Amino acid sequence: MRLLLLNQFYPPDVAPTGRYLHNLARELVSRGHQVDVLCSRGRYDDGAPVAPGELDGVRIERVAGLAAGSGSLLRRGAGFGWFLVSAAARARRLPRPDLILSLTTPPYVGLLARLLASWRGGRHAHWVMDVYPDVLAAHGLVRRGGLAWRALSALARLSLRESRLVVALGPEMKRSLAACAPPEALRALPLWAPFEPSAEPRSTARRQALGWGEDELVLLYSGNLGRSHLLGEFLEAARRLGPGGPRWVFAGGGPQRATVESFRARHPEARVECRPYVDDGELREALAAGDVHLASLAPAFSGVVVPSKLQAAFALGRPLLFVGPRACEAGRWLEESGGGWLVEPGDVEGLLHALAQAGDAAQRHSRGQSALDFARRTFDPRQGVAQLADWLEQAAR
Repeated sequence: MRLLLLNQFYPPDVAPTGRYLHNLARELVSRGHQVDVLCSRGRYDDGAPVAPGELDGVRIERVAGLAAGSGSLLRRGAGFGWFLVSAAARARRLPRPDLILSLTTPPYVGLLARLLASWRGGRHAHWVMDVYPDVLAAHGLVRRGGLAWRALSALARLSLRESRLVVALGPEMKRSLAACAPPEALRALPLWAPFEPSAEPRSTARRQALGWGEDELVLLYSGNLGRSHLLGEFLEAARRLGPGGPRWVFAGGGPQRATVESFRARHPEARVECRPYVDDGELREALAAGDVHLASLAPAFSGVVVPSKLQAAFALGRPLLFVGPRACEAGRWLEESGGGWLVEPGDVEGLLHALAQAGDAAQRHSRGQSALDFARRTFDPRQGVAQLADWLEQAAR
């Protein structure tokens, strides 16, 4: 079969959605299918534009786009619109696909998938990474129940109507999609770990190169510093603990990186440092350099956004310290697994208590082992990508 995959970002871009899409594309190619990806030349990390080409047997079509992944909302909106117009024009000239799969970057790219399926006579499916317009409401950009909300909700229902498959990232997101997705097409599948789950020892050489002592506690936040994540609790705990506290490392980028950098400039005693994204080839070693991983989610985004930081930490046997609501995917997985600590938003005292436990090597080992066991059962990359590929083959037929 021939499949067309739509997403604004794709490797070598660092955006997580593109990385997961490439995992799926490689699996489909290995099964004998022809896979085209339609994405943007503009990059999430605002790097140099990427040329079209082929990667692991996947043909990559790139259209002109703005480097708008981490800029202002206005700049990102302009990048989204430019991509949709350019992609629509290019897709009409590509070979007819049997199935079109869209992600959710940019927002409402699913509408393009449905239109292309109607024009070309194929079928369409959707892998939902963010639920719209709920994300916009959580950001305060639209009011639930208002005119804009109703109009955008109608567009969401239109994009998913007649779809053969709609994949949510977990049970809470599946419930959020129930109002606009065909019930017979709606399924839930967690994002898989970025590598095979197995215990990874700390890299002494890497820690030395970064100036991290072997005996100090390193708390690692790795990935997107997006607007849906809570950082205030972590930064306040770092301020209170000061120079005698652990090392707080924020590695990655996104709209809130400037918040961390500003805090670091004001509070040099707080032992906060910022580091860039790392290449895929270094990811496992880089993540293993941390003792405890950090993740967070604002309550308004529960069931709307599902961070993937938990999967990576668990796959290495590292416990996770999560600030966010219990009623979200990460909160439920954390409590079910026993693989870390759950702190309610705003509870800095609870966070300090969790950090006191995290300073105990025996606690870290026990919770890290529970995390690894859960990752092997739930986030195995071979099982996850195979399950999604199976569903797409069924949908295409």
